[in-house]
Amino acid sequence: MNKKFNINLSIKNRLLIQLGFVAFVISACLFMITRLVLSQAVTATQDSLLTASIQSLMDKIYVVENTISVDLPYDTFSLLGSVGEDMIFYRIDENGVFLTGYDDFPMPKKFGNIQEPAFTNMEYLGETLRIVAIENIVFAMDKQHKLRIIIAQSQNFQKSVANKISANLFLITLFFFLTAILFAFLTANLTIRPIARFAQDVKMRGPQNLRKVSEDVPTELKPLAQSLNEFISRFRSTLRQTETFIAEAAHHIRTPLSVVRSESELALRKSKTPGNRARLRTIIKAVDQTNRSASQLLDHAMVLYRAERPEAEAFSIQQAVAEIINQFRPAADLKDLDIIFSSDVKSIETVYLDRTLFDTSVRNLLDNALKYSLAESVVTIDFTKTETDFKLIIKNHYSSAIFLDQKQLFKKFRRGEQTKEIVGSGLGLSIVMEAVNIIGASIDVRKMKGDIVCATLLVPC
Repeated sequence: MNKKFNINLSIKNRLLIQLGFVAFVISACLFMITRLVLSQAVTATQDSLLTASIQSLMDKIYVVENTISVDLPYDTFSLLGSVGEDMIFYRIDENGVFLTGYDDFPMPKKFGNIQEPAFTNMEYLGETLRIVAIENIVFAMDKQHKLRIIIAQSQNFQKSVANKISANLFLITLFFFLTAILFAFLTANLTIRPIARFAQDVKMRGPQNLRKVSEDVPTELKPLAQSLNEFISRFRSTLRQTETFIAEAAHHIRTPLSVVRSESELALRKSKTPGNRARLRTIIKAVDQTNRSASQLLDHAMVLYRAERPEAEAFSIQQAVAEIINQFRPAADLKDLDIIFSSDVKSIETVYLDRTLFDTSVRNLLDNALKYSLAESVVTIDFTKTETDFKLIIKNHYSSAIFLDQKQLFKKFRRGEQTKEIVGSGLGLSIVMEAVNIIGASIDVRKMKGDIVCATLLVPC
């Protein structure tokens, strides 16, 4: 689950999360360490005041007539009292017996022999007290007096100071954390920028742009750029091989079929036997069917190939249309069809688009018109120009019985129910639709009055 989550996150988001986590850990550690140091400083301050107070108290202990006397002046606890309203306790024991102070204040058992001020904490009357204790030996009349002195102070003021410091420290730490997050965001953007620029460079390329990508990238991206260039090189080679294969396949298929058809027509002219002539006509029809199907399948393969890599070029659109029409005149003559081409465009007009896809679309439109036209009818082709488009209009007479529903016209392998006797594969108009979509043109085919079908091809100027 975590692995899938990490994969789905972008590099930028993962970098932000990682930097944010590091910033959080650093901020938390900084807060805890600083709070600890400040707490220790507050405690050290209190300990200094307690030490000063107990030293002042020790200076006021006297021996009078072999008796310990304590002169407790005001300034002994003045330092402690000046820092707040904390409770202050003291106790002095002589040889383990209470001498003065608060007799109900327990003497901590934690301390052993202490010649220097010793500190500890203790709970008393619901308060946490900070305690300093020290032992002192006093001699009087050759008698030893062992004194143990303690002073205790509650920590309310220190806690209040610590809480204020913690609150301010939290705000400072939060500011640091937010600043670190902002820095992490800027760092992530700067880090990702070369990757985004590299990705945008690849994304903005057209399908026909197979030049190598720039390897002027950060060191971490160089292996990716090199691998991509190697892939582009292999892909370019594969495309060349594919295009060559399609062209050679078209040649190797069409040439022998043309030979077979020519020989069959020659044999048909010479044959006088009705049975042989019928068989020869069947052969010719099968050859035409095979030739047409193979040609359209190859056209379809070429369109699919060009879809990913259109190759625009400048050419005369009138000349291209005229050349395609001339290619179909022998086929029209065999069916006793007249092709009438008219153009109101007198100047030479140049377009910039994929010539192969344009020729494929016009060739399949004209082939479709001739194939389904009634014998001894007329196919008219009008070429005009508007402000935005070149318009090619092809009209021919159809048998209403074979016209396919408008919604089915451009679907692959769809033919009318009564077209079995007509050679075809059902790919022609679907190829036209795919080709015109690639070159940015449009196609419309509809039935008109008088069993006339009109195909209109619009090509942007």
